[in-house]
Amino acid sequence: MNMKPRTGEQVARADNLVIEFPGEEGPSRVVDDLSFVLHRGETLGIVGESGSGKTMLSLALMALVPRPGTVSARRLELLGRDVRNLSESDWCQVRGRDIGMVFQNPMTGFNPVRTIGRQLSQSLQRHAGLGFEEARERVIVALRDVGIPSPEQRFDAYPHEMSGGQLQRAMIALAMLNHPAVLLADEPTTALDATVQAQILELMRSRVENCGLILVTHDLGVAAQICDRVMVMRRGRVVEAGDCREVLRAPQHEYTRALLEAAPRFRAERLQTAGRVAREAPLLRGRGLRVSFPVGRRQLHAVDEVDLDVWPDETVALVGESGSGKSTTALALMGVHTLQAGRLEFAGDDVTRLTGARHKRLRRDMQMVLQNPYGSLDPRWSVRRILMEPLKAHGIGNRSSREARVRELMRQVQLPEDALERLPSQFSGGQRQRISIARSLALSPRVLIADEPVSALDVSIQAQIIRLLMDIQAETGVAYLIISHDLALVHEIADRVVVLYLGRVVEQGLASAVIAEPQHPYTAALISAVPVVDDDGTRARIVLGGEPPSALDPPGGCPFHTRCPIAQRRCREERPPLRETATGGKVACFYPGEVKVDLRYSEAATG
Repeated sequence: MNMKPRTGEQVARADNLVIEFPGEEGPSRVVDDLSFVLHRGETLGIVGESGSGKTMLSLALMALVPRPGTVSARRLELLGRDVRNLSESDWCQVRGRDIGMVFQNPMTGFNPVRTIGRQLSQSLQRHAGLGFEEARERVIVALRDVGIPSPEQRFDAYPHEMSGGQLQRAMIALAMLNHPAVLLADEPTTALDATVQAQILELMRSRVENCGLILVTHDLGVAAQICDRVMVMRRGRVVEAGDCREVLRAPQHEYTRALLEAAPRFRAERLQTAGRVAREAPLLRGRGLRVSFPVGRRQLHAVDEVDLDVWPDETVALVGESGSGKSTTALALMGVHTLQAGRLEFAGDDVTRLTGARHKRLRRDMQMVLQNPYGSLDPRWSVRRILMEPLKAHGIGNRSSREARVRELMRQVQLPEDALERLPSQFSGGQRQRISIARSLALSPRVLIADEPVSALDVSIQAQIIRLLMDIQAETGVAYLIISHDLALVHEIADRVVVLYLGRVVEQGLASAVIAEPQHPYTAALISAVPVVDDDGTRARIVLGGEPPSALDPPGGCPFHTRCPIAQRRCREERPPLRETATGGKVACFYPGEVKVDLRYSEAATG
């Protein structure tokens, strides 16, 4: 974290900003009496949970607060200009020229039926008066500057043809095309993997020298990495503000302290934990699992010769970037994807190609919690019907016993019984995820697969869900297979870790050993990329360049050699086998343990 003196030009200012929405009981203030000043070359972090007013603040600075909301302020300025009473035509000139914005979801920030190049060119044509050919050349340079490979080809690509990380880079290029004085970034890395997040944050930090950056985030680790000052918001009001490092080191408000405590981190005591020792046969065992999809005349091996074990009462984490094969592996275990090769056993029985009643029984023993609680629940069904449905489908119990089971599930996930008649839309994101967990527990499964169960939630809600899962495991003995790209979160809850890259296992072992001394350079990069609140700014970081190669055309030799910081000639020519490590794990690397991770900050993270 680079602390810069506030000596640059004042580029934005708000005094006594108020944003209100009408309600049945009178106006509701979503931002209440907020004031700040932003200087060129400075990064201001706006931190808080969902509903705290962070996003509304950024929308107010762009005059985009949705109706019937109203904005008032004693002063609201951009580059010293009063913008409180600008017309919409004036704002069309200000947006994109004086102030740019990076939205949270880049896929919804672009028009899906127009190419990326056309959309970026339009901004230059409108604000700089350039012709198309000159604008095209400027756009190609801008795409190259933000690290997009082959920008000449990407100019003609549609949004769906680019990865999430590439789209976010293109969004940053769009926001910076006309060299705005103020850049707003609303949760710009929430939906991205840790390695891509590290690249995007590094990119944004390099672009802030000539503008003022306002970063909206619920992740204090992200704020710690990039912000000079921070404002902590709760229920529309600023509860604490100041130098970012000082606020995170010695928070004065109890809400800030609660956010810090909830943030996932590498805790020193977990690094010293030996982990559980399995004394039984694995409950779930996969050997040589392969899942392929036809793409034209070729086969894309999304999961390639994966071995996986899950013991009773154990939590195994499956980690890796998007496209590594995590979710495909989980769906193959659930029978959604067909295995082209390999053997899958449950409780010692081969279940690779089960059908009929035996497959239905397996579905009772293995359940899944999906990533998106908004899309995984039928919006027309009450909670009672959602929880009752799996019991009916499997013919379990009678009406009274099912009702008793539903009430027991509500107790397990710590929701009130009087909420049973409500619809999913009447719950918060964290409550919906609790309902999803309750539904997956209805059949008393022996293995629960959770696909990124908290990635869409605020840090405090994440902490609640993780504690809930751990309490349920202690109560029922259920085994977990957790899919995640967040190594800090994994370190909080997992007994063992399996790391995937391009559909293959590159490292596995006890979570404590893998985090403390990663043997594969990819694992080390994943750990290093996690932004943590305890970073004092001196930690050595490993930032991977580029993105994973296509699984349709993987590189020869070690699949990671195109991004590996220690790749040798042998890595380009031979594929390393999965070998035993000194700590009892396995790694697929010719030079294990050569890339070290700086974990000094973990010693301060004792909770």
